[in-house]
Amino acid sequence: MQLSAGVHFMQVSQWLGHAHYSLTLDTYGDWIPSEDGGALNNLPEPTAPESVAAESEPSNVIQLFGR
Repeated sequence: MQLSAGVHFMQVSQWLGHAHYSLTLDTYGDWIPSEDGGALNNLPEPTAPESVAAESEPSNVIQLFGR
């Protein structure tokens, strides 16, 4: 029921006490909704920091430290 409600399979695996995540997927994988992959994505879309957005050439590298 948790998988069909969108709870991530890793969380369900821990609740069930499975030693490997693959056991959960092999046994209960059919309960994961196929239309959204089974995981709810409540995170907002990422935005580029101002320093990266100001560059003329787009890049997928994000500076972690102030260099």
